Parts: sequence; structure tokens; C-alpha cells
Amino acid sequence: MVARGDARSRASAALRGFFREATAIDRAALTAGLPERDGDLARELVSGVLRNRVRLDYELSHVSRFPLEKLAPGVREALEVALYPMRFLDRIPVRASVHEGVEEARRRGGEGASRLANAVLRRLARERVPLPAGDDAASLAALFSHPTFLVERWLARFGLERTRSILAADNERGALSLLFDARRTDASSLLRELAEEGVIAEPSPLSSCGLRVTSGHPLRTAAFRDGRLYVADIGSQILVKLLPAGGALLDLAAAPGGKSIAALFSGLFDRAFALDRSLSRMPALLQNRRRLRLAALAPAAADLRRLPIALGSASRVLLDAPCTGTGTLRKNPEIRYRLHPEAIAGLAATQRELLAAASRVVAPGGFLLYSTCSLEAEENEGVVAAFLADSADFAPAGIDAPPELRPFVDGHRFRIFPDHGSDGFTAHLLRRFDKARVGE
Repeated sequence: MVARGDARSRASAALRGFFREATAIDRAALTAGLPERDGDLARELVSGVLRNRVRLDYELSHVSRFPLEKLAPGVREALEVALYPMRFLDRIPVRASVHEGVEEARRRGGEGASRLANAVLRRLARERVPLPAGDDAASLAALFSHPTFLVERWLARFGLERTRSILAADNERGALSLLFDARRTDASSLLRELAEEGVIAEPSPLSSCGLRVTSGHPLRTAAFRDGRLYVADIGSQILVKLLPAGGALLDLAAAPGGKSIAALFSGLFDRAFALDRSLSRMPALLQNRRRLRLAALAPAAADLRRLPIALGSASRVLLDAPCTGTGTLRKNPEIRYRLHPEAIAGLAATQRELLAAASRVVAPGGFLLYSTCSLEAEENEGVVAAFLADSADFAPAGIDAPPELRPFVDGHRFRIFPDHGSDGFTAHLLRRFDKARVGE
């Protein structure tokens, strides 16, 4: 039996590698060999610290006699892993968090580090450091552990109320979202079936083929094994509903395939061609194709700038472009520590190039949906405006969304924020004129 302390030790090590060595967090390795309960704890500790690190460090730095950045490698992370459950979880006794934090600090920094950890954590167990209470960018950034420059941008564009709502949503524990095959089952019968296997879920208010899991393990159910269920963020499920239905969908930058799968599961499209430049992602797409029994899904590896498709041949094209991911900070909290202003401008240039390449395969009269999971104007409105200024063949097209999505539609633009239970993302629908000069 692996001790629970190993979950904390693994969480500390993963965070130390991420922050000090710039290594990606391998969530599979994080839990490998641990009992289920300990694996769940390790994941919770890593995600919780990533979502709240600035706030945790604010308290730690106020009671530590040494600057956190001067501590021995791994000690800072041990303190963060110990403080997180003391502030955000109610199922772990405070004394256990203090004890394990002290022991992990000893392993990482010796007796001196353990004495420091003991003093810091015992004091924080007795008292809380008052947190910033202002509505300025610096205070909000500290309270919600977001980059200050990003908070400044959101305050200027969205205002205080919306910005606070986005920040709070980013720091919530995201519920698992499922997509079901509406051709083989329906929500009510599937919910009953899942409940019989210990999985409690509810219908998504935004996706007719979506479920939100509140408890249980859906990946162990018969519905998942026989291919009626797929794990997909609600955003992936929504996107395909913004295009006029029918015929074939050309899904660019498609991996891991959620949008193409949603297009087929919902019955909106007869076929889906899922292209992605990454050859390493093809096995996952092919595996999903087999498990989900989707013969109409055709995956292929291709460079988006040199698409192996006849010019002007696709009537429905979806480009979900690589982006900064500022709408996904709840699901991907580590992004906030890698994001910088220059990255936004750099990605916008790439996005303009990809949009121009995607437009060349759109048939006369066909539709092109451009989307990103970013909330930044440079990656969305700016890219589309530059494209339309250079493309005489295209014009904005009004989005005819289902009723539940209409509140998020503004003409040819769709925008949803993460405080609506989905990843935040922005999409624009464009149409090529019937008499487009294909290939020019």
C-alpha cells in the first residue's frame, strides 16, 4: 500500500519540475502506481496549487523569514502543497497537512528547511493572512493568481464585474463534460443507465448531446466501453453547431478530434475529415474512430499551410486555430505561468496565415468558421478584420444558432466566457461569395 504522503511528494516534485525546470506536468506519471484515492489527491494538489499559487505564496511570504525564491529546491513547493488543502479542502485534517509539509521540506532541504516549514505552517494553521481586497489589477491578480497584465487587459475590455466572474470561474474545479452519440442513445435513458453504474450526471444547458458529471467514474461504464460516450469540453460540442449543417465537415487543427466527433454524434454532418499537422496525434484519432464506431470520420496528418485538398472544394470548413488559450485557464491552469504579452502578438500573426490558407479550400457559397479558445481581441476580431480586408471573396455571415446559444451570438461572432460552464472561446462565421475567384 502506497502511503498518502507519496501523493503529496509526487505533487511537490511535479510542481518543482514545472516551475524550476520548465518541464511539462505529466499527469499520467503523477498518478502511476498510486491507489485511486491517492492518485485523485495528487491531481487535486497539483491543479489546486497551479490555480492558486500566487494567493498561496502571498500568505507564505508574509510569515516566512526567508524569501520563497531563496528556499532550497522543492521546499517552496512543499509549503504550497501543504497550504493548499488548509485553505481550499475540508476533507484533510490540518495537522496532516502540516506534518506532511514538514516532512517533505525535510526531504528537500534538510533539518533547517523542516524547522522553517514547521514554523510557517503552524502559524498559518492558527491564523490567516488578510488577502488583497481592492478592485485594481494587482489586487485581483494576487487574489485569483492570474498574470497582472492579463487582468489589466480584461478590466479594460470587459469591465470589473465580468473580469471578476472570469477570474473566479478560472479557479473553480471544472466538472467533467461528456458527449454522447445521439444516434444510438438519448439523454434520459443514458442518465438512468449511468446512475445504475454509480455515475451521477446532468444534461448540459448548452449542448443537446452533452452531459456534466457530478460524481462517479464514467470511463468505467458500459456506455463508454461500447463507444456511446466521449470526453469533450462543452466548447468542442458547441462549435459545430455554429456552422450550417449538412454534407461533410472539414475540421482543421482537429486533434484530438472532439469537434469532428461532435459533428457526427449530433447528426449535423454526414462525414468529417479531421486534419492535424501533428503525426503523433493520429493514433489517438484512429483509436477514437474505432472505439466510437465512426466510419464516417477520416483522420489525416497535413500541414495547414499546404493542405492536400483541391482549392474551392469544401463547403463547410472549421479552423479552430492554435492560440494562447486564455479561455481555458480553468482546465489548463499552467498556461497562466507561461503567458506573456509578446505571445499574443506572435500567435496572431500565425493565425492570420492559417486563416488565409484555410480560406483557399472553401467552395463558392461555402462557410468558414474561425475560432480560438482565447478571449483576446488580437487573436479573434483582429485576425478576422485583417483577413476580410485582404479577401475580396469573403464576407461575414450571420450565425443561426440553436436557441440555447443565441445569447452568445452577435451577428457573425459567437463569444462565450468560462463563467458559463464551458471553456471560453470566440468564433466568427464567414462565407465565400458564390462567384468567388477560386485559386486566385
